[in-house]
Amino acid sequence: MSLQFVLGPSGAGKSHYIYETIIKESMDHPDINYILLVPEQYSLALQRKMVKLHPYGGTLNIDVIGFNRLAYRVFDELNVKTKKGLEDFGKSMLVRRVAGEVKDNLRVYKNCLNKNGFIDEVKSLMSEFYQYNFSVEELAKVIGDMEKAGEEGLLLDKLRDMKTIITAFQEKISQEYIVAEQLTDLLSEYAARSELIKKSVIVMDGFTGFTPIQLKLIGTLICCAKKVYSVHTIDELSYNKTFKGRLK
Repeated sequence: MSLQFVLGPSGAGKSHYIYETIIKESMDHPDINYILLVPEQYSLALQRKMVKLHPYGGTLNIDVIGFNRLAYRVFDELNVKTKKGLEDFGKSMLVRRVAGEVKDNLRVYKNCLNKNGFIDEVKSLMSEFYQYNFSVEELAKVIGDMEKAGEEGLLLDKLRDMKTIITAFQEKISQEYIVAEQLTDLLSEYAARSELIKKSVIVMDGFTGFTPIQLKLIGTLICCAKKVYSVHTIDELSYNKTFKGRLK
């Protein structure tokens, strides 16, 4: 168990350095699996880059994946049966459906359901709730506190509407589906049991920040994996203040 940060200003070559380091280590230790953990949208492009950088023209014991694909790898290893994944398009359709079903209970958004962008905004808000581990119960508490304080107005009505829509959405998916944002939280529960994790060196690159549920998972990875590298960009002034004169 160890954690190493790779820090530097933008354009300093942090990513190239860590890719070459991992390629060399993977060739020296073919029995160890190396997991390059990146945002989902970057994984395919980075796979191609790693193939080009590798002297053998193949990544061999290096996997370039995102949090969701790592989750499915671990679930397959541990034979964990998950609910069907609900992707963005399916999520939008279900949000539209449940919003229509509870339309008569809405105070502010009753006439907004068919407006361009409304369903996408609701879906984005729900994703934020999942990513930051903010539950409907916590939203209800916020609403209750506002009501106890005697607050009324547009904001409170909007929060009530969101609670109504999100509650209806969760009731629909609870028996059959799981949204992508919930996979990371579920992975946190099983990662410590995974031999894949225990026998791997993990590199995290390309992230501008982490959500609370991602940080929870990262804590488990740091404790269980052989080693974790984390690549971060810091501004040049901070880098110089911190490291100038210390590193040769």
